[in-house]
Amino acid sequence: MALSMEYYQAVSRVGSNVLSGYLGMSVSTLELREQVQLSTDPDVSVKIEMLGQLDGRIICAMNEETAKQIVGRMFGGMEIQQLDEMGWSAIMEFGNWFVSGIATEFSNQGLDVNISHPSVEQQQEKASLDHFVVTPLESEYGVIDIYSKLVIKSA
Repeated sequence: MALSMEYYQAVSRVGSNVLSGYLGMSVSTLELREQVQLSTDPDVSVKIEMLGQLDGRIICAMNEETAKQIVGRMFGGMEIQQLDEMGWSAIMEFGNWFVSGIATEFSNQGLDVNISHPSVEQQQEKASLDHFVVTPLESEYGVIDIYSKLVIKSA
């Protein structure tokens, strides 16, 4: 069963809360859109699978400069020149904060939900032909596109 837009709006709410609450960033949500494939070639993407009664995946995609700014913010304001092993770990943790919040929101709405470990990629492959709902979050460091493909499993 497909999800109603209220679930995708929850993704938007949680995303804004994570960026403002955890990182103190100002965020505005741009208009939700539906699309096939990732629209641009994001430099960095964090993928996390949703498991349980809610099935699918969420991808947090951004350019490398945005990722470095977020990692620097996570490290207390450090300037990050390049993403090293510690930086990649921080980006995965950022994705984990994000999707854990989304899973909690859905759980509070009565769905049995769990998440996988995050995986991170540079230079997203274009082979995927999945249909996504995209939640763009605009921050002072750039736009973070949250790609969601979620389905409620029938009982």
